[in-house]
Amino acid sequence: MHPAELAILLHRALEVRLARLQELLDAPDWAEDEEQLHQVRVSARRLGAVLDLVDAEVYPGHKGQRRALKGLVDTLGLPRELDVHAGHLREHHLQAATPTQAAVIEHLLEQVDRGRAKARRAMQKELDRLRLPDLHRLLEVPALPNPFQSTSLQEAAWTCLEARAEAALGGLTGLCEHEDPTALHKTRVRIKKLRYAVEALEAAFAEPPQAVLKDLRSLQTVLGDHHDLAALEALLWDAEGQLRLRGRRALGAGVLDLLGGVAEARRATFDRFVELARALGPAAFARAVRPALGLPPMGLLP
Repeated sequence: MHPAELAILLHRALEVRLARLQELLDAPDWAEDEEQLHQVRVSARRLGAVLDLVDAEVYPGHKGQRRALKGLVDTLGLPRELDVHAGHLREHHLQAATPTQAAVIEHLLEQVDRGRAKARRAMQKELDRLRLPDLHRLLEVPALPNPFQSTSLQEAAWTCLEARAEAALGGLTGLCEHEDPTALHKTRVRIKKLRYAVEALEAAFAEPPQAVLKDLRSLQTVLGDHHDLAALEALLWDAEGQLRLRGRRALGAGVLDLLGGVAEARRATFDRFVELARALGPAAFARAVRPALGLPPMGLLP
């Protein structure tokens, strides 16, 4: 159970993030707009990150609300990923060196666009079924308990962050040794949750944790770029295989040519991740965060 001061801080963070999600969901036709859809997904993740921090037993219907938010994020996942693929292919189309390259990319874009239309139809059906419960019920907290705990707001905030930092950053060294797109993507999700937790607890800091947030955001961004490129590479390999089976050699060769550039960009992004990851880890996170909270470094604890 959190001390009352932390419980109140988290409740205020919950109010802000809930209001933002409701504002986005109230916009007409938000699901048809690429950027609006992305913002709804991000906002739902931010709200979910705060729900992961609060004392669940204090909030009526917490489990159902959390499950519904995860359902919303998952439902929007495939449409968002295909939107990203289409964006990358449009960029490659603008940079096509020859008419043949442009034709290959146009063929791939047609396939992706068909997939996007299908994914959005399935998304809309799922959204109709999902029927998010009244999120405002999360704010119906009759009283925030005040347990007798001899801990400060800052110590309580660090307790919330310490385990999340270990989960998100503890495996970075191993990830640098072998490029594993699936493991890297899972780490990106954990880093994003850690960043959202730091943001939710920002009022507990004696100094704004901007440097920490910047480092987490940089690592999250490079891992996001790596995931996008790895997913696009997989899509291109699948397209090349289908073209080969159908005897479309010219188109297949064009896809292979495009694949080379995507694979090279993916490898360069992994190298950038390795460079950033060397400076991060649970110990580095503690060295930066504890003083910003006004707490002594780990080595000086009694």
